[in-house]
Amino acid sequence: MTRIPPLPPLVTVEEILTDSLPLLQPSSRMSVTDAAERHIRVQTGGVWQRFDRNVTPYMVEPADITQSRRFRSVVFVGPSQSGKTFMLITTALHAVMCDPAPVQVIHMTKTDANAWVEESLNPTIHNSPDVYDRLGRGATDDSMGRKRFQGMRLTIGYPVPQQLSSRKQKIVLLTDYDHMPQQLGPKDNPEGTPHGMSLQRIKTFLSRGTVVAESTPAFEVTDPEWAPMQSAPHMMPPVSAGIVPLYNGGTRGRWMWRCRDCDEMFEPRFDRLVYDKTRDPMDAGETAEMACPHCGGLTPHRMKFELNRTALSGHGGWLHEARDGSLVEIGDSNLRGTDTASYALNGAAATFANWANLVATYETARRRFEEDGDELGLRQFHFVDCGVPHVPMNGAEGEGVSLEDLKRDRHDLPRGTAPEWTRFITTTVDVQGTYFPVLVTAWGLDGRRTVIDRIDLTQPSDGSQRTLDPAKFAADWDVLCPLAMQVYPVAGQSYGLRSVGVVVDFHGAPGVSDNAEKFWRGRRAAGEGQLWFLSRGHGGFHQRDRVWHEAPERASQGKRKRGVKLLNMATDRLKDTIAAALDRPESAASAFPLPEWMSDDHLREFIAELRTEKGWRPKPGQRRNENTDLSVQAQALAEHKGLRRINPENPPSWAHGGPQNEFAVADHQASTAQPVEARTPAPAAPQRINFLKR
Repeated sequence: MTRIPPLPPLVTVEEILTDSLPLLQPSSRMSVTDAAERHIRVQTGGVWQRFDRNVTPYMVEPADITQSRRFRSVVFVGPSQSGKTFMLITTALHAVMCDPAPVQVIHMTKTDANAWVEESLNPTIHNSPDVYDRLGRGATDDSMGRKRFQGMRLTIGYPVPQQLSSRKQKIVLLTDYDHMPQQLGPKDNPEGTPHGMSLQRIKTFLSRGTVVAESTPAFEVTDPEWAPMQSAPHMMPPVSAGIVPLYNGGTRGRWMWRCRDCDEMFEPRFDRLVYDKTRDPMDAGETAEMACPHCGGLTPHRMKFELNRTALSGHGGWLHEARDGSLVEIGDSNLRGTDTASYALNGAAATFANWANLVATYETARRRFEEDGDELGLRQFHFVDCGVPHVPMNGAEGEGVSLEDLKRDRHDLPRGTAPEWTRFITTTVDVQGTYFPVLVTAWGLDGRRTVIDRIDLTQPSDGSQRTLDPAKFAADWDVLCPLAMQVYPVAGQSYGLRSVGVVVDFHGAPGVSDNAEKFWRGRRAAGEGQLWFLSRGHGGFHQRDRVWHEAPERASQGKRKRGVKLLNMATDRLKDTIAAALDRPESAASAFPLPEWMSDDHLREFIAELRTEKGWRPKPGQRRNENTDLSVQAQALAEHKGLRRINPENPPSWAHGGPQNEFAVADHQASTAQPVEARTPAPAAPQRINFLKR
């Protein structure tokens, strides 16, 4: 017997008319902010309460201007957690309560869109009674991708052409714009940018349509020497894509305070904070005060909320560029001729940013960069905390260390001899089609390093005259065995040092990975497993760590792919470190001076790549970059051993100065000396005149 589900309750004609009457009302002239204060609840300290414009006063004008018929687009650049994303909610819900029309929100990805709906949009709707009353009660009226309200729909999508095609929208809201694909559609035939395609969706609504884009910047400055012109004082530096070019094409508004001392207007920016740079980062942050660029008057952090609030009431606020380069309010007739109202908020003015924390974050990142050349902390600070594009410290594309720079500050130690400051040695090996490039690097406690040998292994160790084929013959890898036992004399000392480890590239032509694993297992069986590492590089500046040592996993079922651990390397971050080290004076900490015996061809391998915003890329016409890759492996091994954790007063046994070093050999001629960890006799030292090509 078929069970028939119960019928829905009977709806009378009167109820239908009562539900539809609000749709006959004309659009309200209420501003977005006024509507938010009347109808929307926000969560503050775990309690839902009415929206208050004084919490983030700098969001009032950008939100309200979305209803202006003068502008087709509103662009907001700012730091994270500044309230800019909530502006999208207030704008969308204004359409629900005051001007019913189709609205679309585009998030970075489908997963992020669902998370935003679940964590931000749904709680706001369900805790705002006026808004919730207008939400449809049908089975499909309240889904993750669509909300149906009385007289309008709110759709939530992600940046693909299908989401931004063949749909009529009054408002399109783009959130986290810089983290979206900047070109939609096939790579060889892109359909357009998310912002450009969004403008096509609002054409039906003529001057009532608006596209709103907000984001933290995520693209580096392409010209580090750029400086703002007097005729465009609020322009941001040039970047290749993202929200900053949209901002520069708009009115270029900046949030202003009025100085309490001289009554002049100025923009509160992080670079105008004054603090004691000699203190530790946290202590330095506690001393931070904002300096007026006109009179030098200092404002403590406790006054920030008051200055933001009074700016909203006329003692500051948003000032935009006029046609003549002067600064005017958004309604001025002399405003720049553009259909985009654009805003840029510096992190120092953001309500939820604490100056002490900003300074501590910046100083930690800056000192980290000075120590090892890693820019990740500075990139994150500028993008996320400050809301400004990052100027690459290691040089933009087309810049960097030159061959003349490398040759200007070299040392004259003989080949194969380590400097007197050496505390440990690393050996790194690349895998090419017919040879193994090898680099031997000497390290000091302060991160200083130099090359003490550079060789190419070209022939098998069995004495045959054929060239190596590492991908084809597993036995050819035996030519590497003597590298772990090679001893290098330390200048001015009566002892030599063996390498603390040998790193070999795990990837290459088909067959290389299998033969590399076989070789490593053979070294482990010989009692040298702790001396040998197989490495794998990962590009991009946003890797989770710089170096991590773990076994790879399968893409499915979570099973281990191989029993060998790989020394994983964030190659672009480590290349930043190498580039910074090569540019330092010879006597400086973490410097990388090169020896005079190196040829120009080998020197060029250190500068064979250019830094771009997506990573390091080979220079046009440059074929060999082995020394760059080998130096990255050396940096990775040194950090894995503990270079950045060494206490100079009590260094580990592998970094001791003197014969007590666990890798020291009293007679530096005894290159076949038994290592402390070995359990089997060591192989003979390399006979370079037979199979090494310098």
